[in-house]
Amino acid sequence: MTDIFISYSHKDEERVKPIIEKLEKRGRSVFWDRHIPAAQTWHNYIGEALNTSSCVLVVWSRHSIISESVIEEAVIAKKRGVLVPLRIDDIDPPLGFSLIQSPNLADWKNNSAHPAFQLLVDAIETKLSSSTPQTITSTKTSAPELVLERNEVPAPAPVLPSLKPERQLKVSGYKSLLAQIPKQQAVIAVAALMVVILVVMLVMSNKHKQFPVESAVPVIPAASLAPLSNFVLIRGGEFMMGSPSTEPNRSPDEGPQHQVRLSDFYMGKYEVTVAEFRKFVEANAYLTDAEKGGDSKNWRHDVSGNMRIQAEENHPVIRVSWNDAKAYCDWMSKQTGKKFRLPTEAEWEYACRAGSTMPFNTGKNLTTDQANYDGNYPYNNNPKGQYRSNTVPVESFAPNAWGLYNMHGNVWEWCRDWYGEKYYKECKAKGVAENPENTAPTSARVLRGGSWIYHAEYCRSANRYRRSPDARDDDFGFRLVFVP
Repeated sequence: MTDIFISYSHKDEERVKPIIEKLEKRGRSVFWDRHIPAAQTWHNYIGEALNTSSCVLVVWSRHSIISESVIEEAVIAKKRGVLVPLRIDDIDPPLGFSLIQSPNLADWKNNSAHPAFQLLVDAIETKLSSSTPQTITSTKTSAPELVLERNEVPAPAPVLPSLKPERQLKVSGYKSLLAQIPKQQAVIAVAALMVVILVVMLVMSNKHKQFPVESAVPVIPAASLAPLSNFVLIRGGEFMMGSPSTEPNRSPDEGPQHQVRLSDFYMGKYEVTVAEFRKFVEANAYLTDAEKGGDSKNWRHDVSGNMRIQAEENHPVIRVSWNDAKAYCDWMSKQTGKKFRLPTEAEWEYACRAGSTMPFNTGKNLTTDQANYDGNYPYNNNPKGQYRSNTVPVESFAPNAWGLYNMHGNVWEWCRDWYGEKYYKECKAKGVAENPENTAPTSARVLRGGSWIYHAEYCRSANRYRRSPDARDDDFGFRLVFVP
């Protein structure tokens, strides 16, 4: 039995090959149909490998999302519970797979340290270490019936007389079934089949149209949205919010873990910079809480209390309160006619994790080559790193798997929610909390992400911090969310 079955378009072979090589270097056996043994048919060999592999890695690209064989293999892998998808192009997966988060390796450049590749490896290892997957078999003499989930579209039936270079699954019994049908009925059946194929092809060729889904969570059609500079579309989905009791250095308020379902939203790639905040202040003659309070240092100063130099205009703005961040969001909304706001606590953690269930979106550890924090205090007894004693430009380090920068470290980021100690228990009681936000007023608002002056443990995806809405420290900043 093979560890990993690779489903891909042969047009992407050169781009898929480096991924396979790195997986094989990790000691994993990989099936990618390069060599068919003697006396084996293509159908039998592919079908057996697909049904016995412990993990099926589906590579979505602009070629594979219209490949009948890749879609069929993805459907079977999903039903077996062994599907691990990834993207090598900036595209939306086919219908039925858009809610399954897939690491984006479009810009990974064959770098095994890239966060998206690390996320992919984690997902594969999770599948390989799980219980024995289901095997899909058929004992019928007729074509196997495909049971669709509500948002899934069946791939067109395979053409049996000849095989194209793209792989096609074995479907037994078509010829024997047709032989038993009277000629007139057979013609009608074939005509009906052709109509089905044409309908499916029309659906697959027009991704902008979607079948209605019975769900309380709305979906943003990607084609209906004009691209926003420096914003990333975060596709909604479900995730487990909070940290498990076994996670080192966790705090009690990170539990209980609970299931959350979120709608689509846009999130800023970067934290709001000094330069961006300056435009807001100058346009409105705005005074921050620090300035109104007569503080000796405010947003114009660096972490040492000196006036920010021009070279640091691309650093995140600091010493801004929740009130200041909210005022900036309101100004942006008024200027553009669109709705900008702070992320909810759930949106922030979902976007930070980018599909990861580990303490960090980089895995089990976070180094100072990956984030800006006090490297004298690494996570879970790992080696020490660098302490920069300052913020860094907002585009520093590699982004997470969803294209967001500095979700760990640099500055704490204000969230929209009020902080509540019992909030997680309330969410847990709902079973699945849909677009949760703690709107019950308390004495503090939520901050997430850790900062340049904090230890690594405070940078964990699940870590929660809180301060009063008018608090403004030299490591408090924010980033925006946009929802059409």
